[in-house]
Amino acid sequence: MLIASSLGDPEQRLARIERALASLFADLKVGSIRELETGFGSVVVQTSDDVVFRVARNARAASGHAKEAKLLPVLARRLPVRVPQPQWRAEPGSPGLPFGAIGYRRLAGEPLTPSWLARHDADKVAAEIAGCLIALHRFPVERAEELGVPRADVNGGSFEALRRHVMPVIRELLTPQEYDAVSRWSDGFLADPTLQHFDAVLCHGDFWFGNLLVDDESESVVAVLDWASAAIGDPAEDLARQLHLGEAFASQVLRAYESRGGAVDPSLIHRMRRRWELVEFAGIRTVMELDDPEELKETIGKLRAGPILRNR
Repeated sequence: MLIASSLGDPEQRLARIERALASLFADLKVGSIRELETGFGSVVVQTSDDVVFRVARNARAASGHAKEAKLLPVLARRLPVRVPQPQWRAEPGSPGLPFGAIGYRRLAGEPLTPSWLARHDADKVAAEIAGCLIALHRFPVERAEELGVPRADVNGGSFEALRRHVMPVIRELLTPQEYDAVSRWSDGFLADPTLQHFDAVLCHGDFWFGNLLVDDESESVVAVLDWASAAIGDPAEDLARQLHLGEAFASQVLRAYESRGGAVDPSLIHRMRRRWELVEFAGIRTVMELDDPEELKETIGKLRAGPILRNR
């Protein structure tokens, strides 16, 4: 069963968020807010005085915001790029914001896109992404745990729970042949012994190009956004997301990562492939929680076009 999102119709939702922020944060010039993005976890809006709020759409996102509030001030001193610095927080249950929100001053830069990368020095960008990941992956795991960052359970009980939720839904939306292929893939993923063997590091958890800000003049990566999925887990998780920009670019990042001292063990590339396959499959459960048929349809389309089904 789908769990309804309490944020409702987009226009009404934006008006409610605007009223709620104005009521909760009298020190801000909220004005007429504009929506920057609607993701699976949060609606991202910007106020008149350049404060960005990420408004949680579900309890999982609210938990991620609480984690960011503790982690980001510490992480800012360890990375070669900027990260958001939360200054405003609406706890879950706040009037008009059932799952709460987190706010920070807007960071300079523009989102990295494939078209931007095509016009600039891809080697330089790949090296900077690799340097950022190395700094992140060297953050002390013990300190991350002290800050409340959880350990990821990629193919243990959490994957069993994931496929229990997802498989009945996709059975109704895929052809029998497609469903059988996904079922065989999920059996293989669960049984893959390499996914349990890695040196755990602090991971961003959603390190794709949409969460990176770049500067046009310097051709540099200047900031990393959206740390709600941060977890202690496999470094392949972050490296796999570079495949969003293609095989060649992901290889550039991996070479730069290794040449700068990043740990590359014999099964890393295989684990990257497996993590990449998991992305769209895992996204289906998130869409289910939002009770949005259009988003579910779009995500099924991504599953069909993705690595699980594309070559089968």
